[in-house]
Amino acid sequence: MPEEDSRIDHFVLEYRKTNFDGLPRLKGEQRWELVDYIKATQYTLSGLKFDTKYMNLRVQACNKAVAGEYSDPVTLETKAFVFNLDSTSSHLNLKVEDSYVEWDPTGGKGQEKIKGKENKNR
Repeated sequence: MPEEDSRIDHFVLEYRKTNFDGLPRLKGEQRWELVDYIKATQYTLSGLKFDTKYMNLRVQACNKAVAGEYSDPVTLETKAFVFNLDSTSSHLNLKVEDSYVEWDPTGGKGQEKIKGKENKNR
């Protein structure tokens, strides 16, 4: 948060979505998204999608009387996230293969229980 003696009351964050490099083009520009009254000097922008560029992210400092100039716009890119699952340490209900992961609701245990019940009835 801003210091007690600071003249900054809050911040305004504006961002515009795009999926190309460079400055925004007038034709097809997206509308500004606004996050107002941010009291801290850090903010987490949620709802972003992987492998997307968010262009013209800018911040404005405000006090009780007036808003300052917007900062120079910056480009934020959410890179695609690559990860590996280890089948030996994963949850029993996850069937982990090289190219996919599948949820098995029985986790391989349901069949054993059925076999156990069949053997008891005999």
